[in-house]
Amino acid sequence: MKNWIIILVVFMLANVNVMAQERAATSKYVVKTSTVKFFSSTPIEDIEATNSDLVAVVDKESDKFSFRIPIKSFKFDKSLMRQHFNENYMESDKYPHGSFKGKIEGDYSLTEDGEYDVTAIGTLNIHGVEQKRSIPSTITVEKGVASISSKFQVALVKHKIKVPKIVFYNIAENIDVNIKAALKPYSK
Repeated sequence: MKNWIIILVVFMLANVNVMAQERAATSKYVVKTSTVKFFSSTPIEDIEATNSDLVAVVDKESDKFSFRIPIKSFKFDKSLMRQHFNENYMESDKYPHGSFKGKIEGDYSLTEDGEYDVTAIGTLNIHGVEQKRSIPSTITVEKGVASISSKFQVALVKHKIKVPKIVFYNIAENIDVNIKAALKPYSK
């Protein structure tokens, strides 16, 4: 009889652990698809690049998030722009990724249809320089599929991105960034 009680208790504890793991797994979401665009506009030239290699995790239970993007994955219309971007400005070999980590503030759902205005507060790391940022964002859930979008600017000087004087008027001091990412529940 004692053995049956021990087996029953072990079985119950194992089930509680499995249920807790399942609940934790469903509170985490990862990027399904993404588009990250940046745009620099000056009277002399417009520069635009797109990247679809964003990796992100959003944990609804803790409201924490982590985004990471490979810098070399940005695509340009002109290959020379891409080369200059990676070698001269972003120094992509030295600083291969940009990231943003922090917490989502505001009431939102990742499962109930609707549009939720939130604020992503955390540390933006570009070109090896960390900046505390508060970025207004929108979480949209449509037919049970969650997505997140943000529009913000990055000041080159705040991330120690140097622009040679010869092309200073070709590149804006503040770069417009637009992010859209569809999320899916994380599963092992």
